Amino acid sequence: MNNALEELVRISKYYGNNPEYVIAGGGNTSFKNNNHLWIKASGNSLATITEEGFAKMDRHCLNRIAEKSYSSDPLKREAEIKEELHLCIAGSTDKRPSVETSLHNLLESAFVVHTHPTLVNALMCAVNSRKETNLLFGNEALFVEYTDPGYVLFKLVEQRISEYKKAFGKEPAIIFLENHGVFVSAHTCEEINRHYENISEKLNTRISSPLPSTELQYADLEDYIEELSYASGTTAKGFYSRLISYFVTDIQAFSRVNKAFTPDNIVYCKARYMFCESEPNLIYKEYLEFEKEHGFPPRIIGVKNRGIICLEESEKSVNTVYEVYLDLLKIAWLAEHFGGGKTMTDEQITFIDNWEVENYRRKIAKKG
Repeated sequence: MNNALEELVRISKYYGNNPEYVIAGGGNTSFKNNNHLWIKASGNSLATITEEGFAKMDRHCLNRIAEKSYSSDPLKREAEIKEELHLCIAGSTDKRPSVETSLHNLLESAFVVHTHPTLVNALMCAVNSRKETNLLFGNEALFVEYTDPGYVLFKLVEQRISEYKKAFGKEPAIIFLENHGVFVSAHTCEEINRHYENISEKLNTRISSPLPSTELQYADLEDYIEELSYASGTTAKGFYSRLISYFVTDIQAFSRVNKAFTPDNIVYCKARYMFCESEPNLIYKEYLEFEKEHGFPPRIIGVKNRGIICLEESEKSVNTVYEVYLDLLKIAWLAEHFGGGKTMTDEQITFIDNWEVENYRRKIAKKG
């Protein structure tokens, strides 16, 4: 058992330390035997996780969750599931198991690695995501349309896996989730790695031109930052690169990156982003207008031909916001190879914004 958990820690760190797969503490991993499942506990980063960072779960208890009925009210239902998961903890009860625990338990393979790769989400957040997935992977993978994370997603994936088994006589090793990421499962970590390599190779065959450079250059934004920092009381920082320049030429270009593609975008950057064409002395006025319209102050402001400004409570938080938004920019640019980007709907965004699980993630992220 110790060897298996050591393997779990090793593969978790491998993907957790690669920003092409995991951004800002996202993703989760697990290992299971007949009786127990070890899954990343909320608040732990895959990049630095140890054996103590996993919640040990009773699989027999988890199986009973799948058979029960819960409230039709989404927020009440997720609260009920949270309590049920807590009752299934077989180890230290001060750990909070991932909300995707039931999905990990559903899969037969011993190891599961769920990540949000930039390249995968360029496909998953594209207009032609289903069509392109079928063309590239055929019956090698299962595509699942977007639904609210948590119990509803678990039940939908359960249904789709059942349909896949009937059609192909086996469980899918690769499960793509629209506007979310990918689950890869296997009985060994070596197989997990091979599946991920296969995914990258196939997706790269469709990328016809290289991503513009993300190397940071001088951002001529000091006048805007000074005005915002003084008036809003937040920490503001400017960023500029060739990739950023591609999206800040005008309001039309920025419209492709002014709304969240994935739940991670919402957790760290909120769901909508501001664009400014005005002089520095007017930016705080527009900041307040944005806040009045959307109900929250902007964390991302695109400034015409100048770059982007990220705002948060501290420099560390600002850098996290930039890291997540940079991934959004990459996804938007790469998604053009799959029919163009497709953001989340207002209804999907509202669920994430009000979900206790994601608010918990926000608190953990701010604590660092």
